[in-house]
Amino acid sequence: MKKFIKYKWPDEVIHALGDMGMIAPGIIQKKSYRLIEKSQSFILNVDSSKDRLLSIIPPLLASMIHEEKTQIILLGHKEELLSSSFDMKEYNKYTQYRFITSYPGTNTFEECQTIYKGIDILFTTPTKLLEYMRRQVIDTNFVSYLIYQDSHSFSSEEIREIKEIKKRLPLDCSSILYGLHHHDFLKKNIHTTLHADSSKVECTHFLCKEPYFNTEKKQVIFVESYEDILYYAEKLNVNFVIHQFMNHASQYRIMHEFNKKGGLLIVSDMASRYLSLHCDTVIHLGTTHINQYMSHLSHVLGVKHSYIYDTHITKKQLEGVVITISKEDYDTKHHLLYETIIKNPDMLQTLQTDQLITIIHHLAL
Repeated sequence: MKKFIKYKWPDEVIHALGDMGMIAPGIIQKKSYRLIEKSQSFILNVDSSKDRLLSIIPPLLASMIHEEKTQIILLGHKEELLSSSFDMKEYNKYTQYRFITSYPGTNTFEECQTIYKGIDILFTTPTKLLEYMRRQVIDTNFVSYLIYQDSHSFSSEEIREIKEIKKRLPLDCSSILYGLHHHDFLKKNIHTTLHADSSKVECTHFLCKEPYFNTEKKQVIFVESYEDILYYAEKLNVNFVIHQFMNHASQYRIMHEFNKKGGLLIVSDMASRYLSLHCDTVIHLGTTHINQYMSHLSHVLGVKHSYIYDTHITKKQLEGVVITISKEDYDTKHHLLYETIIKNPDMLQTLQTDQLITIIHHLAL
């Protein structure tokens, strides 16, 4: 019997998060969840021999294709993907798209040349994807993520080749990720249980490249190994690791995970980018080391202030956060939740996760 991710939060919350490029935690084998970030290309490994991520894809597809015309690349059999848990017809109301399948080679390279230009969905294998990159059929500027790869997805030779391909790409245009699971000695050290009640969080996202400085002379940290993740976490005095890089549109991105206390919300790269265009302030919930973390948010264009709420925040700071949350659209929306919080700031500490998401979601509307 195949297992699928089970939603931990209601569908409407999933969709709300998807609208902003965020995704709620799902449970994989009842012991871990992963974060999925929005990007101009989105690559998922849905190997039919493994527990798959199909249940998490539809709402994400609905929002990404509709809002961003994002290219989706799914690694796996087309027939496997078109299952009851992956009913594309249900989401056809959002957009029009066509399937492109190159598994097992039913499309020529030429037929796939326009993949990156539209909202097409490519079904392929890791090896075939690598071949597309070799032949420059896929615009590698749009290949941002290669995640959830198990140890058999690429050979050691292919990994080396991917590294070589990446060296020829401008770092502010493309970043290719491959799994730590290729390294058995690292795999043993990776703790992927990231539930809200976890006493400790260890990062499962990483980027392979030496550090460099972006065009604004801000250092961008790329990590090579799990040891690097621990090193930077300690050096920066944070409970999580921030990956910063630029996409093809030269827009900064942020990804951060739940802190060791469990956290309340993930603000993804797309959410930060989206919020920066629509409000002066971004609220980040469930993190510690306020001043330290705020320095890392200074590169988010358009954001004048960034407040971080955690369990150690003072009453004055908490009131400031509440005022900031409601200030953006209180006059026009009169959201009941905002009114309630303003009258009773302490309530913010008792809100359910979906209520907190509602705050952030409405802030960006």
